[in-house]
Amino acid sequence: MTFKQAFIAISIFLLFSSCEKKQTDLEFEQSVAYEIFPALMGELHYNTRLGPPPPPTPIYDTNEKLIGYDTIIAERTMTEWQMKLAEFKADSVRLVIAVDDSTRLLEKEEREELLKYFSDKNLILDTSDLSKNYKIEVNRLKAEPKLKFKYRSEFPAASDMWSEEYDFHLSGTTGFSRIQFDATKSYGILHSGFGCGKLCGTGFRVLIKKEKGKWIIEKMVAIEIA
Repeated sequence: MTFKQAFIAISIFLLFSSCEKKQTDLEFEQSVAYEIFPALMGELHYNTRLGPPPPPTPIYDTNEKLIGYDTIIAERTMTEWQMKLAEFKADSVRLVIAVDDSTRLLEKEEREELLKYFSDKNLILDTSDLSKNYKIEVNRLKAEPKLKFKYRSEFPAASDMWSEEYDFHLSGTTGFSRIQFDATKSYGILHSGFGCGKLCGTGFRVLIKKEKGKWIIEKMVAIEIA
C-alpha cells in the first residue's frame, strides 16, 4: 500500500469513527430521555378531569390575620378527592397526552444552572452538539398504563386543540428538550412542561443524575406558570 492509499484509508476510518461517535452520543442521550420520561410524567401530569388536590381552607381571625387551616374540612375534601381519583383510574376513558413532534433546544441559562446546582461536583460540560433537535418516538414513551401519547401535529393548531371533541380525553400536552450532560455523563439538565388548557400550564428545568446505574430526577425548578 502506498503512502497516499494509506492516508486515504486512515482518513476514511477517522471520518466513519467520528460519525459513529456522534450517533452514539445521540443514542445515549435518547436512551436517558426515554428512561427518565416515566418519572417526568409522574411529576408533571395530573388527571385534568379532576384537577389537583384541593388546598386546605384558611382560617382568619377578626383582623383578617391567618391563624391556621381547617383540618377537618381538608381531611374530608381530600378523602372525597382520592375517592373520585380512584373512580377515574378505574374507568375506561382513554387519556391522551399530545407530545411535541421533536425535542426543544436548550438555553445558555440551563447549562449554567447545571454547573451552579452541582457546583460541589466541579462539573465540566460535555461538548456534544446540541444545536439540532431530533424527532421524539412516541412508541418509546412510557408512563402509567392509562396514559397514551399522540404527536402534537395530529391535533388542531394552537388553542383550537382544546375546542375539538375526541373519542378520548385530551389530558394535556408535553414535550422535552435536548439534554446537556457533564463530561462524565453522570449529571444532566433538560427542560419540560405540561399544558392543561388554553391558559393553563407549567414549565420546568429538570436536573437529573445517575444513581446506582439508574437515571433519576434530582430537582425540578419552575420557570413558567400560566
